[in-house]
Amino acid sequence: MRDPKTLLQGIRKQFPILDQTVNGNSLIYLDNAATTQKPQCVIDSVSDYYQQSNANVHRASHALSADATLLFESARSTVARYLNARSEKEIIWTRGTTEGINLVANSWGQQLKAGDEIILSTLEHHANIVPWQMLAQRNGVVLKIIPLLDNGELDLEQFEKLLSNKTRLVAVTHASNALGTINPVKRIVELAHQAGALVLIDGAQALPHLKVDLQDLDADFYLFSGHKVFAPTGIGALYGKEELLAAMPPWQGGGEMIKHVSFDQTTYNDLPFKFEAGTPNISATIGLATALNWLSSFDRSLLEQHEQHLLKTAIDGCSQIKGFNRIGSASECVSLLSFTLTDQHQQDIGLLLDQQGIAVRTGHHCAMPLMQRLGLPGTTRASFAFYNTEAEVNHFIQTLDSITRPTTVAVESNSSPESLIDKLKGISGWNARYREIMLLGKSAKGLPQQLKTDEHLVKGCESNTWLVINKEPNGTLTFATDSDARIIRGLLVLVETAFNHKTADQICAFDVDGLFKQLELDRHLSPSRGNGLRAVIDKIYQFAQQAN
Repeated sequence: MRDPKTLLQGIRKQFPILDQTVNGNSLIYLDNAATTQKPQCVIDSVSDYYQQSNANVHRASHALSADATLLFESARSTVARYLNARSEKEIIWTRGTTEGINLVANSWGQQLKAGDEIILSTLEHHANIVPWQMLAQRNGVVLKIIPLLDNGELDLEQFEKLLSNKTRLVAVTHASNALGTINPVKRIVELAHQAGALVLIDGAQALPHLKVDLQDLDADFYLFSGHKVFAPTGIGALYGKEELLAAMPPWQGGGEMIKHVSFDQTTYNDLPFKFEAGTPNISATIGLATALNWLSSFDRSLLEQHEQHLLKTAIDGCSQIKGFNRIGSASECVSLLSFTLTDQHQQDIGLLLDQQGIAVRTGHHCAMPLMQRLGLPGTTRASFAFYNTEAEVNHFIQTLDSITRPTTVAVESNSSPESLIDKLKGISGWNARYREIMLLGKSAKGLPQQLKTDEHLVKGCESNTWLVINKEPNGTLTFATDSDARIIRGLLVLVETAFNHKTADQICAFDVDGLFKQLELDRHLSPSRGNGLRAVIDKIYQFAQQAN
């Protein structure tokens, strides 16, 4: 038997993306809850399909189509076997967990009527909230929510009280993407079935870490995403008990999901094809099967032990850092650490770690109701996979500790707009320029509290920004800004220097995107939900255009 350490080292070497530098540092990828990296065998399987077998499936009589169809349906068999489903007919291809939940809500959910109840939990990802809210708006279904205990576990006593003869479905996550909590899904299934309700389990965060036996679990629906389990993006699967799927109407219409079509009537196909309209993501499906077969070749308990060791190392080390607060302390967790640092905005933490090549996730993690329950705008999340190392975790701890230590670099407070921009242009390298921006954010005067109102708020998912616009008697415009994230506050200083005391015509003619690109800061203007900086700039341009 190979030494576990040697085995883990060998596994890591199979992930080519990990052998690179980011911002001049070796990449430490700790954002595995968002998406996992792909082993070379998965990358090769996708490439091989396009080089050797590229054709549509099920619909042609030529050799390439036959090869593609065989690979495609073999992948379905692999997923059924991996999850211990009773039949391949119970595996429906989707783009991922989100699409699978929407399929159930829009197909199975058609039978629900006003007054029927669906139980969700406080831990849910938006993907397991919004489709049910949309169904409730259409059908008058009532949503009830399992409350959360202070340690991040669901309150099962309250869950039992929520169950009634009106409960039609319980839809909960197997493992929380925001806190890592592993829910007692088998017990939840038992209680729900005793009440006559069906159960849908969001397995997106659990399947990368845990072995799942669907016949033992007895859930009625189970969903997962390939990209979180070392497979390509854009592929996932919905498991549903055959008798349920057979009774459900199709969700989408098109090719493949039909037996016969006329303008008078359409006859639908058998399972599983009834739910698979259009050309599927064939290459990703093949990649998913490769990933699951690859995973099956290892001792999963060994991989889980390593991940739990990394989590414990991170918790123990980070707990010694001043101002560190772990969010959620459930008795059972996947290898995910969610935390805050006192007096540090999570967006700043994420960007400071990125400067050192450490990739984490910050924000509300598509779990806004959970953050509202916790009283937090968001957290920083470090999530570990078995290809991560103890050395990486220790470096993460050391870097996080350094963030909490005050800087002693002096900041010039009397720079003119032109001198500030010239100074930034003269700084070589994104990292050095970034440090200067952070210092600008630290020294920025900001807005008085009485101006931080909803009227002036330009909200971002990870940070709040405020913008106050004034028109001077001479026709020029002035802008005052602020943000609860230091990096955004610093970038807003740059925006102010570019636009302040300019006429509307001058503002409309100024290429702020070009300036940010020249300074290698244009990543902050991307159309992401990460911050309100882009929205502030757009609002300034809109005001200037209207003032003309």
